[in-house]
Amino acid sequence: MEIKIKNENDKEIEFEVIKEKTILNPLKEKLLEYEEVEFAEWRVEHPLISNPEFYLRVKKGNPRETLKKAIEELKKEIEELRSQLEEQE
Repeated sequence: MEIKIKNENDKEIEFEVIKEKTILNPLKEKLLEYEEVEFAEWRVEHPLISNPEFYLRVKKGNPRETLKKAIEELKKEIEELRSQLEEQE
């Protein structure tokens, strides 16, 4: 997966995600759990010819750091799920 930052300032970050969509809904849901997040959403103009774009706006803090925190938490949750699945084998 590759990303291209389209816009970034002290309260917002917008980026394009190349060849990936599946992680965007869990990322959005995780971000919306945070009190400091004002808005998080992603969209794709056309599913066959466009890459998704993700937009995050925070009330306080740094949007890039908030995004990193959410990604780290998702990674932990996925690892826990994988661990539980392996225990069930």
